[in-house]
Amino acid sequence: MSEDNNLAITEEELDQARAEREGTETLLEGFEAGVETAQPGGAASATAISKKAFDLIVEFEVSSEQVYSRKYRSTIWPGGASGVTIGIGYDLGFATKTQLEADFGGVISPETIRVLHPALGLTGAAAQQAARDLSGAVDVPWTAAITVHCGKVIPRWVGLVERSLKNTHAIGPDRLGVLVSLTYNRGASFSRQGDRFTEMRAVKSHMASGKFGSIPNELRSMKRLWPTVPGLQKRREREAVLFESALN
Repeated sequence: MSEDNNLAITEEELDQARAEREGTETLLEGFEAGVETAQPGGAASATAISKKAFDLIVEFEVSSEQVYSRKYRSTIWPGGASGVTIGIGYDLGFATKTQLEADFGGVISPETIRVLHPALGLTGAAAQQAARDLSGAVDVPWTAAITVHCGKVIPRWVGLVERSLKNTHAIGPDRLGVLVSLTYNRGASFSRQGDRFTEMRAVKSHMASGKFGSIPNELRSMKRLWPTVPGLQKRREREAVLFESALN
């Protein structure tokens, strides 16, 4: 959990935040398809983000190892347009059979992977039912979930951020990790039009012009989008604080 208890996410806030998806239509740009946990297309990056940033992403997806082991180590359905989800927000509704096997092969049993095949591509109500049906047959321990998230999932998101924004090489692992957290949560929507994406477009502009110090203000401004979702407000504030600490 965060050292700042005022900004640590509670279980209730986490459940609410997980159900608040941007929607498939906002996240198509830059990767194959999906909601916030869709697996992006394109090559993974060898660039590492910081442990602080990685831990922030994990906390705002599953809270902690203890909470994960109690609530998330089998199949769940976060709601909305999501698919059956395993591990640290790994959405099977927007993953392929090849990708699933490459990511989880060797960390969970081949039989468990086979059991999950029918869930691939399911979203919405169909995924909700599948998550219930599969829950007794699927177990993804914490160590397996973290291994896949760190070694497979996050490198793809880093690659997506690097392809979406300029000057990522110049900001360091903390600030790059913040942008990965933002993108993981909102998609690579840095060029989308409309008021909802005003700050995302501004982040892209600040990155291109090297005005990195302006980005925390954009992160905080985004809190206007979720006036009744404290989990997402806390996530944006924590991202802003980490970005600022790296600037200093």
